[in-house]
Amino acid sequence: MKGMPERVNICECWARDGLQGEGQFIPTEKKIAIINRMVEIGFKRIEATSFAHPKLIPQFSDSLEVLKGIRRPPDVTYVAIIPNDKALDRLLDICHQGYGVQEITAILSASEDHLLANLERTFEEAMPPLADLVKRARQAGIKVIGCIGTAFGCPLAGEVPLEKIIELTGWYLDKGATSIMLGDTTGEANPRQVREIFGHMKDRFPGVDFVAHFHDTRGMGLANTLAALQEGIVLHDSSFGGMGGQPATRRPKYHKGFAGNTCTEDMVLMMEEMGVQTGLNIDDVIDTGLMAEEFCGRNLLGHVTRSGPVRHCSSRPLSLQDLRPNGEIAPALLFAGKMKEGLSGQALVGYVIREALAKNWSVPENLRIFTDGISVKGEFEGRDILVTRFKVLEIQKGKNEGTLEVLCQRANGDVFMEGQARLTFSGSA
Repeated sequence: MKGMPERVNICECWARDGLQGEGQFIPTEKKIAIINRMVEIGFKRIEATSFAHPKLIPQFSDSLEVLKGIRRPPDVTYVAIIPNDKALDRLLDICHQGYGVQEITAILSASEDHLLANLERTFEEAMPPLADLVKRARQAGIKVIGCIGTAFGCPLAGEVPLEKIIELTGWYLDKGATSIMLGDTTGEANPRQVREIFGHMKDRFPGVDFVAHFHDTRGMGLANTLAALQEGIVLHDSSFGGMGGQPATRRPKYHKGFAGNTCTEDMVLMMEEMGVQTGLNIDDVIDTGLMAEEFCGRNLLGHVTRSGPVRHCSSRPLSLQDLRPNGEIAPALLFAGKMKEGLSGQALVGYVIREALAKNWSVPENLRIFTDGISVKGEFEGRDILVTRFKVLEIQKGKNEGTLEVLCQRANGDVFMEGQARLTFSGSA
């Protein structure tokens, strides 16, 4: 599409924005594990933690331990929230030890009411110390994201003038910020507004890297992300399971309803289906979303986590690498009226499994299918219709084998066959 970037860079924010509103403390080792998993599956930008005071947000009392424990590939950028000079002092100290971050986020709200609610400061009080923070970070070689919160509207004051966003952007850039984030802090934005604001800002500040950060409070997170894409925005924030929102403190609540960020799983799927490259594999992303659910002890908001990815039939041959333990293979339909030969018994079972797999991949002729673990009920003839589902039970890489749980039902729901099948790929012993 015209104006749409060919490739984007998604910053995964679960470990910071995702957790800041979480009442239960997520153990340090779990935070480290999921960040390392993000690195493993291909995220190049990760918001790792916040240096907010532990008494204010206990969730980040382990920020130093997290930064010490995570993997550090040279092509991965870690980001941290730094609210004040004392927080920057702590970060710089750990940077000297080799455990810092390459980028920090400095935060101002476009709405003074929101600024007062969050930081108990007016613009006049908040901006001078923040300017010093940006300057010190840049002198230390750390990049700075100048975040403008409530850029699309404020839950406490309503509309935010575009002139204020322009003013704060110019101020940040003058102080040394290396990119500008427009944050839809409480999900006030709509797609038309997003296009207008990003379009205006890109014209006004050519060459500046803008970050799109949306919350899905009113169900418009993906729509707003699409609008930002249409304006050519390459940097996008998201969080596994759509977690995130107002920090879990004793301060008055202003964010009503679902508070979370745009969901990573859903964002990646949408972009990849549109041909926008994320550098991520959707199955890996879904698996990591399930990992986040396990750590939080509940189902999260990811639609794709429940539905699975969009069904596509691949022209490349099925291989053992395509079978993911505990994963499901998309269901397939077989119509008896199109069978060219009469089959029965285990020959029929093998034929049904092979044909069902062929609805997903090209099936190698030398793939061996062992069906002795499957029981058959009745015949398959005339105009019978079968729907076959598979779940991957086990992978044995040493034997080049996979075991599938098979359930095959007739159109009326009756079971035609069920049990376990073993697939042996060419090259096995």
